Amino acid sequence: MKKIFAILLALVAVAAAERPVYNPFASYGLEIGAGKPVNDIWKDNRTAFGEASFIANFQLLPYTSVTADAGYSFPGNGFSAKLGLQQMLLPTGIAPFIGGMAGIRAIPEDDAADTFGDRFGPTVEANAGLFLFRESWVSFRLRGSYQWTIAKEIHHGFGVSIGILFANSRP
Repeated sequence: MKKIFAILLALVAVAAAERPVYNPFASYGLEIGAGKPVNDIWKDNRTAFGEASFIANFQLLPYTSVTADAGYSFPGNGFSAKLGLQQMLLPTGIAPFIGGMAGIRAIPEDDAADTFGDRFGPTVEANAGLFLFRESWVSFRLRGSYQWTIAKEIHHGFGVSIGILFANSRP
C-alpha cells in the first residue's frame, strides 16, 4: 500500500511540474478613435465624432480578458463607461480578437438629442481587431466596433480606434 501511495504521489508531482502555470496580469492605457453614426436621425445631425478613452485589460485566462473603458466623445460632450469580454483567436504575439461590451453612454449632443435625457441610456457593443504584443510591457490594440445606444431613439454606429496599454503587473 505504501508503494502504491508513493507511486501516486510521484505521478502527481511529475504532472504538476510539467503543467505550465499561467499568471494573470493587467494593463492600462489610452485609446483614441472616431465614430460614425449610421441611423438616419443621428447621421443627419453629425457626420462623425472623436473619442478618447481610458482603457483597461485584465488578462484572466491565457486567451480571455475582461476589458473596461471610460471615454469622452467630442464635439458634443458625450461620454461612456463599459465593461466587457475579449477573446483572442490565436495564441500569438499579434493576435486577432473578438469581443463584446455593455454599459452606459450619453451620445454627443446634437439637434435631435439636445437634452441629457434624450441622449443617455444603456449601450451594447460588438468589436473585433488586432492585439499587438499582447504579453509585453507595452501593447497596442487596433479595434473596430459597432455600438447601439438606447436613448430617446436607438442610436447606432461604427467606430475605429487605436490604443496603447502599459502592463503594471506582468510577471
